[in-house]
Amino acid sequence: MDLISVVVPIYNLDAYLYQCVSSIVGQTYRQLQIILVDDGSTDNALEICEYFRKSDPRIQVIAQPNSGLVSARKAGLQAATGDYVFYVDGDDWIEPDCLAQYHRLASAHSADIVIGDYRREFLGNFVTVRNPLAPGVYPRERIEREILPTMISRDPFFSHGLRTYSWGKLYKRSLIADLQNRVPEQVMVAEDAALVYPAIDRSQVVVVTDVALCNYRQRPNSILKSTQFDHRDTDRIAAAFRYLATALDSASSPHGYAQQLLAYFAAIVTIRSGGFLRNKALYDRFEVFGPLADGARLAVYNSGSFGQHVYRHLQSNSALVVAGWYDQDHQENAILRMPVSDPDTLRHAVFDHLLLPSFDPALHAEVAALCQRLGLDHSKVRSVAIDTRHLDAFVAAIGYDPLSFCPLTESAPA
Repeated sequence: MDLISVVVPIYNLDAYLYQCVSSIVGQTYRQLQIILVDDGSTDNALEICEYFRKSDPRIQVIAQPNSGLVSARKAGLQAATGDYVFYVDGDDWIEPDCLAQYHRLASAHSADIVIGDYRREFLGNFVTVRNPLAPGVYPRERIEREILPTMISRDPFFSHGLRTYSWGKLYKRSLIADLQNRVPEQVMVAEDAALVYPAIDRSQVVVVTDVALCNYRQRPNSILKSTQFDHRDTDRIAAAFRYLATALDSASSPHGYAQQLLAYFAAIVTIRSGGFLRNKALYDRFEVFGPLADGARLAVYNSGSFGQHVYRHLQSNSALVVAGWYDQDHQENAILRMPVSDPDTLRHAVFDHLLLPSFDPALHAEVAALCQRLGLDHSKVRSVAIDTRHLDAFVAAIGYDPLSFCPLTESAPA
């Protein structure tokens, strides 16, 4: 029977760790090596790890100074001896037959990677998140035809053709051992993509299944995003993309990786900068939501990461007026003390434009239906308006070479 090495990177997750490790220990597939990597936790996480180690001989504990997620995954993988590797984040958990079902698919099709759906949990509510890829077996020819050309970015701009998360996938250890070790430990943005996309690029067989046996916990404190964004943030983003461009040999790839990476980079920078709304001069340079006149009253729809950045950066721009923040999840946001209102109250709101900071077509359809139901003027909705034909110019304007993502002579905008 094949050995599966389960690697769990942990940093200050003692409130969730018991459920996580218990779900691994209780797997119906018993041939496991369970590697718990404590990355310098300052809570009781290491003590919980030791408790489990004493009760199950399959468990190995690695304790290291805090060095980041990439370092913790490397440490776990270096200790792994299994035929396959499976990552589980320390605040998540898996269903009892998760590894048995993944292994069955890997074994039946000699797969390099098995990819499943997952369930996202937030405040006790569960949503099943499906892969963009259709379930099935993808041999190399089909990988090249149906996955690689849209793996990183696909139309409409911007969405991944393959989700980046590295947990919840079963890998052949021989495939990812070197790839994981190549990822620079300084990579703190797109660290999952830095492993997943090169791994798919090198795979001979990929299996996609629609079973959702992994549970991803959306912690309340991870929902809230910082509004800080300056040249140091763009430098961190660019560092990850420099690695990806090299690992994927994007300059000579026949699968359009160079253009896909441009779209990915532009999307991340646009999200984290809040559409450049903090600084009107920069906004006028990029016009992410089209031209905005001084004194324009702007409402925002979407309380996710992009929406949070837009709303809070908008608050720092004295030339524009915040006219409200709306989302269907307004009740959950109230628990987090976020000033998000019920979308139905938009019927009474006074605004010139309703900004829609999202690349998700489903959210665009939701807003269109809302406008029709409430009798709102849909022409007031402003979606992201990046010219995808000139992404190279967009990235260069931010201060980076569009092919290598190395800094240009001119400094990136703060």
